[in-house]
Amino acid sequence: MKIVRVLVRIVAPLGLVILAACQTMPANETTTATKPETTLQASSKGAAVAVFLADTTQHPGWRAVKIQSGILYVNPQPIVTREDLVGIRAGSNKEGEGLLALSLNEVGHKKVMSVTAQNPNKRLALVVGRTMLAAPSYTTGVTSDQLVFGVGTEQNATAAAREIAGVDAQPANGSK
Repeated sequence: MKIVRVLVRIVAPLGLVILAACQTMPANETTTATKPETTLQASSKGAAVAVFLADTTQHPGWRAVKIQSGILYVNPQPIVTREDLVGIRAGSNKEGEGLLALSLNEVGHKKVMSVTAQNPNKRLALVVGRTMLAAPSYTTGVTSDQLVFGVGTEQNATAAAREIAGVDAQPANGSK
């Protein structure tokens, strides 16, 4: 619980700063990233990962999660799970904030588009293992096939990407 509180203190303000909560991370441009990114394939052996619909107002059946700024209510039914992922990228923006991008397959992409279009002005809560890493808000339906979350530092982003992918914390031979 202490880890969640610390992460929420770091991640919550960053989530509000990130544009509309879920931005795309350019695939071939270097204008957003300031350092090389870590790109990993999604696998079945990594930590549990899910994206949930969340809100600051209570909804029937949603679970209350205590965060630094109050309570966040999370729909217990995930929108995105590991089965919807095809890749994970970690990097940073020009300001040095860590970004974690989850690349979605067609099924995951359609689920995110549908749920966010039907539920404007909510949040997408990223949970890795049992830790909520980010819960940024969005104002309109998310149409990108990538979900990008601000997770504090580039080191946080890389660690989360490796945990999701099920690879060692440090690359074996200096490769990514």
